[in-house]
Amino acid sequence: MAQQPITAAWRLIIVLVILLAGAACTPQGGDNTVWPTDGWLTSTPEEQAMDPALLEQMMAFVDEQALAYDAVLVVRHGYIVLEEYRNGYDRDRQHHLQSATKSVSSMLIGIALHEGLLEGVDQKVVDLFPNHTIANLDARKERLTLAHLLTMSDGMDWHETDYAYTDARNTLGQMWTSRDAVQHVLDQPLAREPGQAWAYNSGTSILLGGVLEEATGRDVLDFARQYLFGPLGIDHVRWDRAPGNHYHTDGGLYLTPRDMARFGYLALHGGTWNGKEIVSPEWVARSTEAHYQASAGRGYGYQWWTLDGGIFAAHGHYEQLIYVVPAADMVVVLTGNIPDDVIPPSDGLLYRYILAACTDLAPGAASRTYANYGFTFEYPVGFGVAEMPFPGQEAPSREAGLVQFQFLSYPVELVEAVWVPENPDLDLEAHLAGFIETASQQAGGEYRAGESRAFAKGDHPALYQPFDFAQGGVHLRGVTVVWHCPESRRVFILSYATSPDVPDSELEERLQGHLDAFRCHEVP
Repeated sequence: MAQQPITAAWRLIIVLVILLAGAACTPQGGDNTVWPTDGWLTSTPEEQAMDPALLEQMMAFVDEQALAYDAVLVVRHGYIVLEEYRNGYDRDRQHHLQSATKSVSSMLIGIALHEGLLEGVDQKVVDLFPNHTIANLDARKERLTLAHLLTMSDGMDWHETDYAYTDARNTLGQMWTSRDAVQHVLDQPLAREPGQAWAYNSGTSILLGGVLEEATGRDVLDFARQYLFGPLGIDHVRWDRAPGNHYHTDGGLYLTPRDMARFGYLALHGGTWNGKEIVSPEWVARSTEAHYQASAGRGYGYQWWTLDGGIFAAHGHYEQLIYVVPAADMVVVLTGNIPDDVIPPSDGLLYRYILAACTDLAPGAASRTYANYGFTFEYPVGFGVAEMPFPGQEAPSREAGLVQFQFLSYPVELVEAVWVPENPDLDLEAHLAGFIETASQQAGGEYRAGESRAFAKGDHPALYQPFDFAQGGVHLRGVTVVWHCPESRRVFILSYATSPDVPDSELEERLQGHLDAFRCHEVP
C-alpha cells in the first residue's frame, strides 16, 4: 500500500512553535564497527551516550496515546539500546513492511548495477523490457529512464493518492485486478514529460522488480537472497507476489524488526557490510539524497524519503519505518498499524525523544536559521518551511508575505510569521482583526478567537490572542501575537498552533520561545 498524502487540513494560516527536543546527535567515531551478522549485541542507553529517561518517556507517551506500534527498536553505534514489542509481536515475528519495501527494491537495483547486470540509471525503460509490447508508446514514454522510475518522476497518468484504494479510478487498484502488474504499469499513458515533477507512484516500484527479472534472468527473491539478505545474515524472508507472478516490489516484503535494522545498518555504512562492499557507496549516497521535494519537510531520492538533519528513511503505510541517521550513527525501526485518520506520530518520536536522548549533541544541531525578507528566525530541526504570498499578493516580498514552519507529526506544531507594511495609525487591534478574518477564510472550518490582551515582544508593545481551530477531525489550539517593528517599518504577526491537550501555561511558554527567536531588521 502507498503512504497516505498529507491532507489540506494541515495547511493552515497559523503557526508552529517549540520542539523541546528536536535535534541530531554526533557519533562517537572510531573504526571499531560492531557488525550484527551473527546477531545484534545489546547495550544500555547510557553506554551509548543516550538518556534513558527520554526513551522511557517516549514509550509512556506511546502507551498513554494508545499508539498502535508493534515494535520500537533503536540501534546506536551498532548496539540495540531500546527494543520494545506490543500487540503480540516479538523479536522473531516478521512484520509487513508495506511501502518500506520500495527502499529494498531500490537497493537491489543498485546491487544489479554493482554486479554489472545493469548499465546505468540512464537506460531507457523500453530497452529494459525488450520482450514486452508496450501500449501508449509515444516520444515521451520512449524517453522514460530507470532514473525516472527510481525517483517517481515518471510522468505517468497515475491516480494512487487522489482516489481511495477501493475507488475504480484508483490506478493502483486497477493494477491489483489486472492479469499482469508489470505489463499494466508499462501500458500506462504519460500525462507529462518524464523528470518534470514528482508524484507518488507505486507502479514505478513494480517496474523495478520487472527490471530486475529482465536483467538478472532470476526471480527477485532468489537474487535478493544471494546478494543482499544472505550477506546480511537475514535468513527468514517472506515476499508476496503481485499479478503475473511478479514479486510485490512496491510493498510485499515481510521481515523481523531486527532484520529491518540490518538493512538500515547497511545503508548507514554506505553499502559495505563487515568489510564487503554489497553495493557501491556512490549508489547509497545518490539514493538517499533528495532529487525532488515531495512534501513539507520531506524530499525523495531513489525510493527513499529524506528528512531534515541528513536523515533518510524507508517508509510504509501504517507507519512501517527504517530511519537512518548518519550524524548520530543510528538506525531506528518502527512497525505498527497506525490508522490513516491519525496524524502520523513517528517523526515526532524520532526528533522529540530518540534524537533528543543523545547526550553528545553537537552545538547548533538542534535548530536551523531562517533569514529572508528582513527578519531571522531560529526554528527546531524537523520543521518544514514554506514561503507563500500574503493573500491578494502574487509573491512574498519585503513588504508583505508569510512563512509557515510546520511539524506535521503528532502532536502537530505550526508556526506562521506574517508581515505587512505599517499603517499611519499603528492600530494593532485592526491588524489582529484583519489577520483573524483572513486566517478564518483561508483555513476554512471553524476558527474561534478568544479575548485579546496586552503583551510584549521585547521592547515593542504587542497584542496576544488565543484561538481554537476545528475542521473535520482536526482540532488545534494556539496563540497569535501582533506587534509593530519600527526598525523595519512593518507589522509582524506570529501564530503558534498545536494539539488541544497542551495547557495554557505551556502554550504561552512555547509562544514566548518563538518570539524570542524572532528578529526583525532595518529595511535598507
